[in-house]
Amino acid sequence: MYTCSKRFALFLFLAATILLRAQDTQNDSIFYFFSEMEAYADQRGIERTSVMQRDSLLQHAESKEKVSLLLAQSKAYMYNEVNKAKSYTARAMEISSELGYKKGILQSKNQAAYLSFILGNFDHSFTLAEEVLAASGRIRFLREKADAMTLLSDIYTEWGQYDHALEKGLELLDFAEKHRKDYLFMKAYAALSHYYLRTGNYEKSLSYCLQGIPFILRLEQRQYFFPKIDEIARMKAKLNDINTALKAYAFYERLEKMMPPPGDYIQSAVYTNMADIYMMSGNFSKAQAYLSKALEMNQENQYRFRIPRALMLRAKLLLKQKDTTTAILSYEESLEAAEQINAFDVVKDNSKALSELYLLTGQPGKSSEYKALFETIRDSLFNNEQEQKIVILETKRNVKEISQRKRILELENETQQANFNTLFTLLMLVLTISGVSIYSYFKVRTKNRLLYDQAMELAKVQLDLKEKLRAWEANSIMVADTKEPPASCQPLDDDVKSIILAKLDNLEEEKFFLDPSCNLHALAETLKTNPKYLSQVINQEKGCNFNTYLNCLRIDFLIPKLIEDEDLRNSKLCYIATTVGFNTLNTFNSAFKKRKGILPSYFIKELNCSQVEAE
Repeated sequence: MYTCSKRFALFLFLAATILLRAQDTQNDSIFYFFSEMEAYADQRGIERTSVMQRDSLLQHAESKEKVSLLLAQSKAYMYNEVNKAKSYTARAMEISSELGYKKGILQSKNQAAYLSFILGNFDHSFTLAEEVLAASGRIRFLREKADAMTLLSDIYTEWGQYDHALEKGLELLDFAEKHRKDYLFMKAYAALSHYYLRTGNYEKSLSYCLQGIPFILRLEQRQYFFPKIDEIARMKAKLNDINTALKAYAFYERLEKMMPPPGDYIQSAVYTNMADIYMMSGNFSKAQAYLSKALEMNQENQYRFRIPRALMLRAKLLLKQKDTTTAILSYEESLEAAEQINAFDVVKDNSKALSELYLLTGQPGKSSEYKALFETIRDSLFNNEQEQKIVILETKRNVKEISQRKRILELENETQQANFNTLFTLLMLVLTISGVSIYSYFKVRTKNRLLYDQAMELAKVQLDLKEKLRAWEANSIMVADTKEPPASCQPLDDDVKSIILAKLDNLEEEKFFLDPSCNLHALAETLKTNPKYLSQVINQEKGCNFNTYLNCLRIDFLIPKLIEDEDLRNSKLCYIATTVGFNTLNTFNSAFKKRKGILPSYFIKELNCSQVEAE
């Protein structure tokens, strides 16, 4: 028994931990969205200026441009001055009809339908929205179709026809998923959030609300900022997270200082919801103050579909304050207002509350009347067929979401497999290249070492012959200056060739090649011979052209110097190059590699290593 209790306690602890973590994650998303809204918000004066600018532009605008300006003005005034908004909409409709501008007609009808919805004239709003939906076609007017579908879902919800409301909302979501348009997603999530709010599924309502906000931000639909903040606060309060709800309203007040005021239509809803929050937290005086403001705004602006809910909330507040008599009057007033606009779900809730209150106050006759009304409306709103339809719709949606998640997981697995294959291929390629590189490195290193050893052997031979060359220098042939025949003569005879070679050998001993300015013409002039003869002698006797001959002399001269002079080989390569007559480092590197098969840097490095090992 004790073990079972421990397990049950552990289960409760884990469940609570998971729930709190999920709530924290959701709150993080909410406050992230708030920060994004704040970043998007304009200064208050900007929108006011744009409204005035549009009025000025309307005086000169024509045709379709004028329709767009009129509708923009209507939207700017719809939450504050409904009659002015209706006037702008009517003018837009008139001009669109004269022009035969179908898009303008549909947008004007949608706007007129929404204004009727605000004023609680659901029948007229429904008729206009149906007309837009019928005329919008399949894909031509996507936004106009989405606006009409959203409004129809909202009207069905207010009428209490929840099966139709859910059906229209899910149809719009399918439509959005098919066309992948941000505006359609924004509208679909708004319709579903409204439906689940009215049916009391606050968790799901909040989820759809939060899913829609990224699209609002992406489309920069600032007019929805205040309503969404209000919805978040309301739903968090219903989910007993009063702290987050109050934080949301604190952000609402901060945003009011940065943007134009939201208008009485939104503000009246905010005051009603704040009254509800303060009533739940036991602060009845604040609840009464906010509720009075809300009722005043609703009655002044004739927001008829907001009035019944505000009156019902006042009745609940009066019951909290133990004023049952006045609460009954407020419920009856709410029921009457709801009947005027066919808000059957409110009529149902009010009739149930009145039935219970009249029974408590000893009036069974009236209690029975209201009970009968409640049961009649309940049965008409929630018959088995409608409930089954809602269950089927939600089940279909759940199946579709599961299928979508499954497909996403499959795609992610395919992507991960493809990434793995790519990484494996890259790894094998890297290993292959590395293997080839390592093999090439050791092969080149072996070759370079062999070339270095050969260079060192040749250098030692040169050093051994150095003394013999000095002795031979004393017996060098001294040849008198002789002018060679012109270039057009016959090929050189052996005597001329011997004379040029003897002179060339003398100049080699004098290190003529160390002069950076040395070239074929300068050397021919020094030897008092023709450049062509000199070039022929070098090609025939030295086995290379003049430049190669010159560079070989320089490299052969340098090798012994590097072996003997530690300071020289520890100098910079550019300095070493200039000491033997090279003008550029690139020429020096090329000449050295051509002569010895290795770069001078490698030769010097190996030479230094050999010296260290010898020591």
